[in-house]
Amino acid sequence: MKSGYITEMFSSFQGEGAYTGRRQIFIRFAGCPLSCFYCDTSYARDSRPEFCTVLGETDFGVRTTANVSFDDAFLSEQRVIENPMTSQLVIELMETLKTPDVHSICYTGGEPLISTAFVKEIAQEAKSRHMKNFIETSGCSASAFASLAEYFEFASIDIKLRHHRAVDDSNYERLYENELGCVKSSVDRGIDTIVKVVVLKDTSADEIEAVCRDLSGFDLKFVLQPVSAPRNLPEVAPSITELFTLSEVAGRFLQDVMVIPQVHKFMGIL
Repeated sequence: MKSGYITEMFSSFQGEGAYTGRRQIFIRFAGCPLSCFYCDTSYARDSRPEFCTVLGETDFGVRTTANVSFDDAFLSEQRVIENPMTSQLVIELMETLKTPDVHSICYTGGEPLISTAFVKEIAQEAKSRHMKNFIETSGCSASAFASLAEYFEFASIDIKLRHHRAVDDSNYERLYENELGCVKSSVDRGIDTIVKVVVLKDTSADEIEAVCRDLSGFDLKFVLQPVSAPRNLPEVAPSITELFTLSEVAGRFLQDVMVIPQVHKFMGIL
């Protein structure tokens, strides 16, 4: 039985991409090798957190009223569990979080691809229990993704642009090649594949065109996600005019193009 480090587990609505609004059980795996400047889960970069927080378990009931936000309700019902956790414990917690409307189990981060063996064991057991598996990844390792692909029905793969500062400039091409490799593996396996690109103010049409040219011919959903600007950098968000332009560029190469912001930020949920 494998053990690993998880930052948090919770049940919520998917807030990004083509499956926005679907109820999922989120497993946020600890650690991430990237350093995107706009990251909104930087607390999950710690690869060995002492504890995992489990939020909103159905055993305690999720309270939602006009005066209580989802995140307040979740935080009021949290449990703290010592890391590392066994895959069996994760499955048991997953079962306590399951509700009739759950669409899938979302393996997110941090970065789940750096916990390959741990993720595989959980996903394999979840699949045997007829749960659908959904992985959210930066695509940092094509080989790790390929080793997990058979256990997943859905994959959301980020493609980082150079100015996201995810890695040193000298390592950017290697990251991009791995991301494209993950996309190819996902599509080849018949996984429902979503490719997401976070766009900023002044993200160029040429950058989006280059990515979309490389993705043309793949059967996938393509999401342009306007950055949710950090409070200290409000000027980085793209304008509506820029979003229309980038969407039009993407549409010249790909058939299924969407512009979707981070909806959970508007809803005030995790």
